[in-house]
Amino acid sequence: MCSVKPFDIASLGSEDLTRLFNETNSYMQNIRIEVVANSGGSPSKEEHPATTIGLAIGNPAVQFADSLDKGERIEAIAHELGHLLLVYRFGLGVIGRRIPRYGNREDIFKYFMSMRGDWVYLLGQIANTAHHLILVDYLKEEYGIEDSLHIYLLHQNFCVAVNDNTRDKESQYGKGIVAFEYEKFIGNVNRVINNYPQTEFFWKAYHVAQKHFGQYSFQSIPTRSSYEEDILSFLEGLDYQREDFLFFSGEMGDSKKPKKIT
Repeated sequence: MCSVKPFDIASLGSEDLTRLFNETNSYMQNIRIEVVANSGGSPSKEEHPATTIGLAIGNPAVQFADSLDKGERIEAIAHELGHLLLVYRFGLGVIGRRIPRYGNREDIFKYFMSMRGDWVYLLGQIANTAHHLILVDYLKEEYGIEDSLHIYLLHQNFCVAVNDNTRDKESQYGKGIVAFEYEKFIGNVNRVINNYPQTEFFWKAYHVAQKHFGQYSFQSIPTRSSYEEDILSFLEGLDYQREDFLFFSGEMGDSKKPKKIT
């Protein structure tokens, strides 16, 4: 069982983090910062030590694991605030699947036949990677906050993922996107996967991600419209239909449920 408690970021003594929080809060007020304690043991740093919830109802909260030390807490909170800043200031929202209309039997059949795939992982990773290409340098250049924890976790998680034998194509596509991000930030992705041959789905997502997100950076932040077009074109490149997806862009009153961002 986990307990969640409010956390005062001022206790970390980081003026840079406070400045980032205040800027993000100017675009979406009442952002909550919460610490999560796990009575069954500390959450693994090899997974996701921080996440953001509540975007769908315009009530976002950044949650982080109490196992993180002071420096890691600053980085983890800043990373999540960076995601929120991209959503609420720049309109770079997260993407979800469109639920078919009642009565359209063909669309409903297709929707449920595709549910075996890990859509949460795939769609969540698309927005995560697109954001990461911008926010890592954004945090460093604008606030002087390194994101070394994210790079560490990227390496650790990807090394585990390449040895995962899940076969649904959405999971394979998701891993391909992570491989693209790995190459951008760490390099030599082939060295990691040499002993673990990957599927054609993995490589297809890797190359299509290069095509559509390869130019993303702090110096080249896309507009909302071009960002959404890039993501829809990416999904088309994986042989999906763009009309099957929708965006949550952080606008108040939007009731569509987004995926988690980490």
